Amino acid sequence: MIQVLLIEQECLYQNTFRKIIERQKNCQLVGIAENGMEAMRYVEKYHPQMIFSEVLLGKENGIDICRALKKKYPDIALYILSSFCNIELMKNSMKAGIDRYLLKPLTKDACDTIFVEEVRQDEQEDNEIYRSLVQSIEKREYRTAYEVSKSYVADIFENVETSKRKDYLRQTASNLFYLIPGMDSSQKDYYLQKYDINSKIIYKEMMCYCWLISVITEIFRQLCVMKYTHMNKVLQYIENNIHNEISLTELADQAGISSGYLSRIFKKYYHISVVDYIHLRKIVSAKQYMVSSEMNISDISFLLGYSEAGYFCKIFKKYEKMTPSAFTNQYVKN
Repeated sequence: MIQVLLIEQECLYQNTFRKIIERQKNCQLVGIAENGMEAMRYVEKYHPQMIFSEVLLGKENGIDICRALKKKYPDIALYILSSFCNIELMKNSMKAGIDRYLLKPLTKDACDTIFVEEVRQDEQEDNEIYRSLVQSIEKREYRTAYEVSKSYVADIFENVETSKRKDYLRQTASNLFYLIPGMDSSQKDYYLQKYDINSKIIYKEMMCYCWLISVITEIFRQLCVMKYTHMNKVLQYIENNIHNEISLTELADQAGISSGYLSRIFKKYYHISVVDYIHLRKIVSAKQYMVSSEMNISDISFLLGYSEAGYFCKIFKKYEKMTPSAFTNQYVKN
């Protein structure tokens, strides 16, 4: 059951919000506060997962109240309610760590969407594999995230109904993108559109896995580039030249740094070597070709810049613990 707190002084809207919550199956309104002090008392007593706050509260400001709550209780989902579409208020809300800026009157459909997302997020956070995936990203362990993603997707295909799979995957991506510091809802929506979920992703387990790896790769890129802006050229060069042989010297030249310094950055933000990262990106592309085309192993290996098919098979087995032929039998023919 999701515990909800409302911070609002207007009686009419208090009653309207109460009725909206009563219609939600998995939600309970723990109280209505009219100022920051009351809100803090409710939070300390009931520990709500969601707080909705009017932006104008007499002499107080709802954004300031939410900022104080977020600082003390960072896991609470915060929503600002306002009758005005004000760009400055929206920006201040995002800076305060507020999850969404909502316009009043809040409709039933809008509330339904918000609460469904929160329920799904709770369900996912209860998933041990999902928690491992999040931890691997937080610890900057790309190879671990690469491996855990296989188990996570397999779990989805086993336990989530096909009709519900797209919403579940979209919620997964939404939650993961919020691991990027400073990510607001508009930026998140941009990335959700960029990594859209098509029918192949919903119905083919390996295509779903490749999609999830793309999402995770984007998150790692963002986290790395926030600290080292010149790494954006390096990572983009790898993606643009995934079908060519890529050397460490080439990449270092792209960033204008030494090969040794580039290697240290990869070790810090990916916990793998540059060469390992390039091979993993090529293997994901190889899997997509295997699943979605009729190309043979030799053609795929040459397409991805490997001069010999035998060397590609050796690399594939090193990282996947199976040969390309075994992969084909498991994920394609079956």
